[in-house]
Amino acid sequence: MDKLNINQSLGDIVAVYPGAARIFNKEGIDYCCHGNRTLESALVEKDINFKEFLDYINKSYDKFLNSKEAYIDWRLEDPNKLIENIVDTHHAFTYRELNEIDQLLVKVLKVHYSHSGEELKTVHRLFGALKTELEEHLIKEEEELFPMIGEYLINKSPKLRDEIMQFIGVIENEHTGAGHILQDLYRETNGYKTPEGACTTFNLVYKKLDALEKDLFIHIHKENSILFKIL
Repeated sequence: MDKLNINQSLGDIVAVYPGAARIFNKEGIDYCCHGNRTLESALVEKDINFKEFLDYINKSYDKFLNSKEAYIDWRLEDPNKLIENIVDTHHAFTYRELNEIDQLLVKVLKVHYSHSGEELKTVHRLFGALKTELEEHLIKEEEELFPMIGEYLINKSPKLRDEIMQFIGVIENEHTGAGHILQDLYRETNGYKTPEGACTTFNLVYKKLDALEKDLFIHIHKENSILFKIL
């Protein structure tokens, strides 16, 4: 049976075992913007015991391999199908959640301003920056990058490939920028933990921010570590 090892890249590990994303998230290991890093380097940075971590993740991986859990290895699929999945699943989710969180966050800020004002003002500003960044980013991918990749898959033009690779550099920088904002949001919210006695809407906003972050990690992983590697 296959085993995961410390010499594999984070992106490759998540590609073969999606459940690793949950484990990496728990340990604060960035597998999306830094998917090219080896597991070894990530564990060293976090001062995590190699043997204990490998034992844990491989036990989880063994269960996955022996389960009937549905899984698509996107590295083996038609890239056009992967693009369709990114747009229909992750882009659609991001657009929807950004709009819902935006409306809810304003309500929470107004109600809780007197006793959680500074934290909420910071969260509101950070989220506003994230929303602006992501909306422009998603449209740029849908209207420019993905059609260029689709054209390249039909006509393997070296010139077009060079243009795409330059574009990907911009996109990956934007992924990193969004990742930094998410790190700031995570820090300012103490890991999306609401104050004691927080209302239902306050809890819902932080729950949605947490879900948005986790989906963005998977979304960026599919692009950086799989889609962009086919070119």
